[in-house]
Amino acid sequence: MYDVASILIPCAVILVVLAVLNVPLYLAILGPTLYLALFVVRIPVESLFTGLFDNVAKTSFLCIPFFILTGTFIQASSLGSRLIDFFMVLLRQTKAGLAVACLLSNAVFGAISGSSPAAVATFGKVVYEPLAKAQGPRLSTGIIVSSGALSTIIPPSITLIVYGIATESSVSKLFMAGILPGILLVVLVTLYLNWRCAKNNRLGLYESKVLERAAPKEIGASFVRAIPVLILPVIILGGIYSGIFTPTEAGAVAAVYSFVVAVFVLRDIKFPQIPKQIASACKTAGQIFILIAVSTCFAQVATMAQLPRLITESFGGLDRIAFLLMLNVLLLIVGCFFDTGAAVLILAPLLLPAAKALMIDPIHLGIVFTVNLSIGMFTPPFGLNIFVAQSILKKPMGEIAVSLIPYILLYIVGLLIITYIPGISLLLPGILS
Repeated sequence: MYDVASILIPCAVILVVLAVLNVPLYLAILGPTLYLALFVVRIPVESLFTGLFDNVAKTSFLCIPFFILTGTFIQASSLGSRLIDFFMVLLRQTKAGLAVACLLSNAVFGAISGSSPAAVATFGKVVYEPLAKAQGPRLSTGIIVSSGALSTIIPPSITLIVYGIATESSVSKLFMAGILPGILLVVLVTLYLNWRCAKNNRLGLYESKVLERAAPKEIGASFVRAIPVLILPVIILGGIYSGIFTPTEAGAVAAVYSFVVAVFVLRDIKFPQIPKQIASACKTAGQIFILIAVSTCFAQVATMAQLPRLITESFGGLDRIAFLLMLNVLLLIVGCFFDTGAAVLILAPLLLPAAKALMIDPIHLGIVFTVNLSIGMFTPPFGLNIFVAQSILKKPMGEIAVSLIPYILLYIVGLLIITYIPGISLLLPGILS
């Protein structure tokens, strides 16, 4: 009879050794999967590799490439710059206007594509130089890299889609549950930015000139320019919650809409560029799907080894507060090293039974997972947003890491609020049901 330690320790050792050897992540996950299959569960290897295909041959996964394609078209067109131009005009009379404009643009972008790295790449090019001049390079770098994480939380989030499929939870309810936590994080960061920019201005550190309030005519003109991108979240979320289409159909509609607008209406993308954009989206989707395949295989084999039951029994002496605290610590560490989708697919099926035993709602658990892993997206040393920022902003890792400290702390504060006040996550899904 196996216990938790006798199963988890060899798996962890295999995973760490392969990661240290710089083996691709999907092969590093496949290593402990093979160990469990061959030496613990003792199932035929052929069935394991058949499962790799079966795990991704599901129509529910179709929305992932659709939303990735939507983000690719937006990133390659002027839709992203139109969005931030609107918020810059709207908020320019405030000292923190440009920084908050970057934050809000990422929040709206999250309601379109669900891609955190794409948000960093899209707005980093537009915002960095004017914001660095107004408030300094540290604040500029920190807000660009960290606010991209909102795209992981605010629906339609690919991480929430993956969690919903992994735990058989309603994706529509998870989307609804992500709205208020996303707003909470926006409010916390906005308060910090206003304090920080006011302090910079008081100390005379940077050129923090407050411009005149934009005339209604100018606001109207920038709003009209931003309509093609502002209307997209309304189409996606409105269509889902009105029952017009499913999340998968919403992804398809968003992809077609962004294609038509970028190519035929705004003409930002020329016909010879279309294959390149599609190839880029396919490459990203392929990376995600191969991680889904091996991570789901690991979760299935671990379930055969009765690992979820053993974990539930080992948590038998914990109350909800202690369990959630341990979960947060675990996910914050995992998020620094693992892809968010892989982390969800591996850990959610293992920890969900223990959470249910403690009467923790699966929808609330999904938001806790997502917020934790979104912090990992911009936490050194392996946060994906950091690598994107290095490429876009041409800055060393150390400089980016220092700029992110206040935002990591703010997000952790928000995480604790979201974790221990489940009503923030469950209010809107309760209304939906």
